[in-house]
Amino acid sequence: MSFPDPTEPPIDQSSADHPPVRPVIGFYGRQPTGYYDPPHVHDRAQFSYRLEGVAAVRAGDAAIVLPPGRGVWIPAGMRHEVSCRGPAAYNVLYVTTQASPQPDDLRVIDISPFLHALVEEFLTFDARYDEAGREGDIVRLMLGEITRAPPSTDAGPRLPTDPRLQRVCTALRKDPADPRDIDAWAVEASMSRRTFTRNFRLETGMSFVAWRQQLRMTQAAALLATGQSATQVAQVLGFSSLSAFATLFQKSFGISPGRYAEQLEPGRRSALRRP
Repeated sequence: MSFPDPTEPPIDQSSADHPPVRPVIGFYGRQPTGYYDPPHVHDRAQFSYRLEGVAAVRAGDAAIVLPPGRGVWIPAGMRHEVSCRGPAAYNVLYVTTQASPQPDDLRVIDISPFLHALVEEFLTFDARYDEAGREGDIVRLMLGEITRAPPSTDAGPRLPTDPRLQRVCTALRKDPADPRDIDAWAVEASMSRRTFTRNFRLETGMSFVAWRQQLRMTQAAALLATGQSATQVAQVLGFSSLSAFATLFQKSFGISPGRYAEQLEPGRRSALRRP
């Protein structure tokens, strides 16, 4: 899978660059390494997915990793931010609240080849596409496919709202291999161990250990999607051995890391190339 040509200038656009002359507008974007879009909101729903590269998205109380072929639908008014570890290319749609269907809540989905084809076709339309004709039919079908798609099993774990616990989660998102135990993280959060574990479960719906495992597995799926080997991913995420990593990955996704990577090559990666 090739990344965007670093010699090409970034395509940096926003919803402000595309007034809602129709209920749905969209564009193709490209960003350089280290791109960061600080916390913001839109008056329209936003749907986007990666074609190349990996993005970390924080939306509402969720932390999401988007490798190629995974998309996120963010409702209008939901605060979110985006950062890219490397160069990235993506498709994005903005959907006014008058369009139907609308996301009731944050949705993370895997992009099927059919949905990708619909989006690519839509991006060829004029900004004032014919809502009553074929183009309008494609728009409605496209939104319906997004709505009907099952939630991705690779979405990241929920983030806490307590700033002290957020500090811990932010540190682990930056370095999921950090080996500190619960007692050390409780000190980092300025809490007793008992308060830390109780509050963490109340805020995220899972234990600290389970949260960290889910974070590592989400990161693992994203790194495998970029072409890194299972051995490399195990090292980056701080596993003591490849077998320990493979065992947890199999338990989490029902498939081995190697098989997961094999399925990406003919499916997600090739399906999401631009014409």
